Amino acid sequence: MFTVKQKLVTVATTLALGCGFTVGITPASAASNETSADLISISSFEKQQQTHFTGYVVFVNNNYMTIVDTPTMEKALLYQENWWDLVNKDKILLVPLSDNNSYTIGDKLDVYFKAMTMSLPPIAMSPIVEKVIE
Repeated sequence: MFTVKQKLVTVATTLALGCGFTVGITPASAASNETSADLISISSFEKQQQTHFTGYVVFVNNNYMTIVDTPTMEKALLYQENWWDLVNKDKILLVPLSDNNSYTIGDKLDVYFKAMTMSLPPIAMSPIVEKVIE
């Protein structure tokens, strides 16, 4: 049989190991010493992980709007007869329209997207669209 000393050592070892494993897998406290200024908002973090495209809306139909990356709207309209020059330079992007957005020709937009199709011109997938206010 076990002596009192052996039982005491067994109990102490069991408690030490049990508490060690329990404390080791316990998640950290929710309290944080970080200030809110050090934190990045989720939306800005998501934008960092996405491709950014800025341009002018030159065409809108029921499903897509065509955005051209040029310095001015007038410059974009100069390419109306020769869009393929801009397509080959990756300066045109098709953006799917959602139901709650209304954009007109001439609006300057920032588009953030995670992926695009391999078509010419490419179509932005899951875009976030914001109007640029100048």
